[in-house]
Amino acid sequence: MTAVFQAEGQPAGPAAPRLATGASLAPWATYGGVLAFTLVVWTGLSMVTSPWFFPSPLETAKAIVTLTATGELPGAIGISYFRILTGWSIGCVLGVPLALVAGRVRFVRMLVEPYVNFFRFVPPIAFLGIAILWFGIGEKSKIAIIVYTSLFTVFMNTMAGAMAIDETPSRAALSLGASRRQVLTKVVLPQTIPAIIVGVRIGMGFSFMSVVAAELIAADEGIGYMIYSARLFVQTANAFAGIIALGLMGLLADSLLRLAALRLFGRHALAF
Repeated sequence: MTAVFQAEGQPAGPAAPRLATGASLAPWATYGGVLAFTLVVWTGLSMVTSPWFFPSPLETAKAIVTLTATGELPGAIGISYFRILTGWSIGCVLGVPLALVAGRVRFVRMLVEPYVNFFRFVPPIAFLGIAILWFGIGEKSKIAIIVYTSLFTVFMNTMAGAMAIDETPSRAALSLGASRRQVLTKVVLPQTIPAIIVGVRIGMGFSFMSVVAAELIAADEGIGYMIYSARLFVQTANAFAGIIALGLMGLLADSLLRLAALRLFGRHALAF
């Protein structure tokens, strides 16, 4: 490529930055095109239906502005974020260490697997009534549901990662005098990080689903309650505003999680 540029009498240096800049802008151009296409289709569908049935992007934007100005939307976002991040964090703190041990110690795995395989098939919404009975109608019951939801997802992914790692480095470390604790923290954990990250990302997604379900049934604030309230009063644009806010909340949380993982674990995090 350099020879071609030089043969034509053009400097090779400036061409590389232009190519790199174009490559870096390609994803943003794709996202912009997808967004524009979505808005066009959305607008077209809204023109052939009633506003109360399918509001247009403009009506939804007006609803977002109004809800933001009144403070209802920011307040709902803050409350739902608190519930999600608290429950998800507790689920990760409980699930990751237990899964690492279960993945490496067969006896522990035999003890916990029956419980995990039983409860992971029971949807969290089934426990909502019991959670309210045990913890009350306040924050604890909703956080408990999110902990339940994220715990099993994180546990299953982490345990699968711990069981699937290459045993050669572990045996080599043991033969050189490393303790089992050192093998777990220095050898097993770095190899399991990709599986852990996948588990916590999926667990966060399920946490968003759980908080909406909990707020739909047993809450008087939060994004889920706002969507439910909008449905009751046939304020479809407000419901759309809540759904868009919920999706943007998830994108932001996932992006920050990915950035933190890449900064903390580098090459161990892989591209995910």
